[in-house]
Amino acid sequence: MREEQNKKTSQKVVKMLRKRWVVPAIYLVSAAVILTGALWYQYSNAPTPTKQTGTAIDTNEPDAVPVTKTEEKLSYPVAKDTTVQVKSHFYDDSASKDQQQQSLILVDGSTYAINTGMDLVDKSGKEFGVTAALSGTVTKAQKDAELGYVVEVDNGNGLVSYYQSLKSISVEEGSKVTQGQALGVAGTSLIGKENGIHVHFELRKDGVAINPEKYQGQDVSAIINAENTKSEAKDSDTMNTSGNVSDTESDEENSGSTEENTDSN
Repeated sequence: MREEQNKKTSQKVVKMLRKRWVVPAIYLVSAAVILTGALWYQYSNAPTPTKQTGTAIDTNEPDAVPVTKTEEKLSYPVAKDTTVQVKSHFYDDSASKDQQQQSLILVDGSTYAINTGMDLVDKSGKEFGVTAALSGTVTKAQKDAELGYVVEVDNGNGLVSYYQSLKSISVEEGSKVTQGQALGVAGTSLIGKENGIHVHFELRKDGVAINPEKYQGQDVSAIINAENTKSEAKDSDTMNTSGNVSDTESDEENSGSTEENTDSN
């Protein structure tokens, strides 16, 4: 009985294997089992990942290198789109007589004084905006009976700029101003009233008035270096002159001593 059952079972298996799709299916199942086993083995033997403790990579762009600020150049103290002309120039000892004549300011009805700055007027004779010729700190902003409103700006390194004959001002003492910033509006003043509506502009280095027209468009450092060199040369000449005077006095003293000795003999 059992043999007959085994025989029937074998016959069924043979019939099943004879079918075309049975063998490929068996191969596919076997391959899947083998692949699954290989993956499980590989995963089970893989090292356990550890916590990252290294330096994190910064994906942000590095900080841009700061661009060196462009040095300021001395400019005319007037608002943009304003057409001005120099009505009265800075008094220069080396200038021609005609230019020196134009550099005198009427103080009262008959008295003139040399101009320690320059006076700018609008060609149309109208009011115009007055701006900072250089950046700095406002050290004076007040009204003067003879000069009109006055603004003084400390530009650093011994350089100070002055703005006079203003009708009104828009800054106050202690304010930080940038080059080209509005300071006020040009007006009139008792001193230099023959110039009409104007701004009187001065530039001083260590308290000494310098020619602002000469240095227009030049770097601040160039202005400072030029004036320092001029000051050093002047000091050197003064020392040499003083030395010559001392030598002369010494010679006179020696001469006097010689005369005294001669008289005593």
